[in-house]
This record gives sequence, C-alpha cells and structure tokens, in this order.
Amino acid sequence: MTDEVLRQIIRDAMIRLIDGKPLRSDGKLTVKSLAEEAGVKRWILTHKFTDLQEEFKAKIEGLGGEPQEVLKLRGQLTERDEVISRLRLEIRVLTNDRQQLQRVVNVLSLELQNGRNDHSKVVGFRRTKNSIEDP
Repeated sequence: MTDEVLRQIIRDAMIRLIDGKPLRSDGKLTVKSLAEEAGVKRWILTHKFTDLQEEFKAKIEGLGGEPQEVLKLRGQLTERDEVISRLRLEIRVLTNDRQQLQRVVNVLSLELQNGRNDHSKVVGFRRTKNSIEDP
C-alpha cells in the first residue's frame, strides 16, 4: 500500500471520528482511536505521518469538544447504567422476599406434618427496610 493510499485511509478515519460515526474504534477523539479507526499501528501517526496527527489534533480543537452523536450515546449509556442498577436492586429485594416466603412455606409444611392446625400465631409477610418503593 502506498503512502498516499494510507494517508487517505487515515483522513477517512478522521472524518468518521469527527462525525461521531466510528466503525472500528471506541469513537474517542484520540490519536489511539484514530489509529484503531484507520486500522494502522499508532506509531504510523506518531512517527511516520506526524503531520496527520497534528491535523487531527487541530480539527479536534476546532470542534470545541466531542461530536453530538458521541455525547448522545454517552447519555444513553448513563441512562442504561441507572436502569441496570435499579433492576439489580429489585432482583436483590425479590430474592430476599422469595427466600422469606420459602421459609414460611417450610415452617407451615412442618407444622402440617406434625398435625398442628393452630395457625393463629403465624405472622404475616413483612417487607424489610431494603424494600423498593413502588414508583
């Protein structure tokens, strides 16, 4: 592959990263991500085509931050992380509830086997302090 072809591949990768539409990288506006996006070794940018590295850095400075698409995806990721955390808490609470119900069923089964029919002392199911508030 000639240097000109390689340079064009790197420039195309720059455009994808700046537009927030990466194909091969994490989409961050770094030289490392640019190398990944272009499918080249990082040293090619840091030692061979230093002008392209500087061009990329200059374009990033001109943007004033990350592309809107990347910011949007980061927001979605944060929202999903919050949902996952909430669901994990729900699972813990439901698991505790299930275990408590299993204990009640076991006690009642043993009492039934032993012929005890007086269930007036059976305490109702109570949620613990860890319970999730209903939305």
